[in-house]
Amino acid sequence: MKTKSKHYYDIDRNLDSNRGTHITFCKTCKSCPSVNIHKDIDNVILGGEEEGFSKWTKEQFKEMVEEIKKGTFDEYI
Repeated sequence: MKTKSKHYYDIDRNLDSNRGTHITFCKTCKSCPSVNIHKDIDNVILGGEEEGFSKWTKEQFKEMVEEIKKGTFDEYI
């Protein structure tokens, strides 16, 4: 049996869904990138079991989102 990552348990608790969100960027499979953010968890979790997890502080995530909004990465997409 495959052991689940600690990050999986960090985001898979019985939490009030009105205080957070989980977004998967593909609706056709289980191995697509996702974002998990919740008011009751200190970190934002990016990724999943198949592709791996990346744990960001909320401040780091906010800085990345602000750079995306400014168009910092647009020329590379």
